[in-house]
Amino acid sequence: MSLQNKTDDFLVWQFDFALTTFFEIETHLIQPLLPPQLHPIEAVAGVSLINLTAFNFPAGALGSLPEFQELIFSAIVTPDLSRGVPKFAMYVLSIGSSCQEHLDHSFDYYKLPVYERLLHGIIRKDKLAVEYGDSLGKILTMHNCANQVIYKKDEKRYFQAFTSKNNQIYIADVYIQASLYEHQEIGNVGMLYNHPFFKNLGFDEADPVSYLQMIGEPGAIGQQLYYRPEIF
Repeated sequence: MSLQNKTDDFLVWQFDFALTTFFEIETHLIQPLLPPQLHPIEAVAGVSLINLTAFNFPAGALGSLPEFQELIFSAIVTPDLSRGVPKFAMYVLSIGSSCQEHLDHSFDYYKLPVYERLLHGIIRKDKLAVEYGDSLGKILTMHNCANQVIYKKDEKRYFQAFTSKNNQIYIADVYIQASLYEHQEIGNVGMLYNHPFFKNLGFDEADPVSYLQMIGEPGAIGQQLYYRPEIF
């Protein structure tokens, strides 16, 4: 799979650390957060998946941005197979960043649902861990739970990102190329807190369980190619 297999508009974002965890959650809890055109993917009957992804972007993005941290909250949905077969298709529910210019760009260019309060991101590359919060309190702690991490160079992943704005659904192709480790080991991966970032999804009730993790090697520059969204 080539990361540049299209001639459409796209932006290249370089990152030096990424940590993403997919969690199981009861379908009836996540379904109300989705537009009627999209349907959750179930790992087993009655159990769907959500995703929390944290990035650290070094200085220089968009030519002038400082180093910043990003957090994305998504629900896993049925993909558009006419565009190809992605690793996962995600409906983005919230995006936060420590950089306001990045948030403005994400809202305007990518049609992403920006969480207005800036997040405070703490990246602990040596521990493969992150923490996020704001003035309202903690949002999450998240860390690797694999016993042994073995990175594979130049791993490639294709994703689809769905968003909605003004009652219109958009879709974008997203490609990742990086030194990655992926696993489905069972273990403690941190804590999700009851916070407005999660669209009032109460985790005291949800009690999500880790399903899969991907880890971008700390310090190794990876690339995210994110295409301009199209009407779905």
